[in-house]
Amino acid sequence: MNNTVKAGLLSAFVFPGSAHWWLKNRIAAVIYALAAALPLYYIIDVTMTQTQLIVDKVLMSGGQIDFLSINELVAQQMASLDTQGIRLATVTLLCVWLVNILDAIRLARKREYE
Repeated sequence: MNNTVKAGLLSAFVFPGSAHWWLKNRIAAVIYALAAALPLYYIIDVTMTQTQLIVDKVLMSGGQIDFLSINELVAQQMASLDTQGIRLATVTLLCVWLVNILDAIRLARKREYE
């Protein structure tokens, strides 16, 4: 397996910046990792906050916990959620990841021809 394929696979399946780190381009690796970590943190933070709110509502209901009541609480919570921020973070994360993959492949090819 040549370095171009390894760089593409590292970037696609590990985390943005991992192939740049492997190719010894440390500054780009840190930039890509941070650019991916920030939207990922936002997505995880919103998800965990919403999950905790749902769990609190289920526990406060005090009655029998069944799937229908949980499903209703989830639907209510999702209706009140601002999805624009989640969508923006998701699109940003996907764009950073794709640009990272293409840049890692470009960098690996450039190093093979040198």
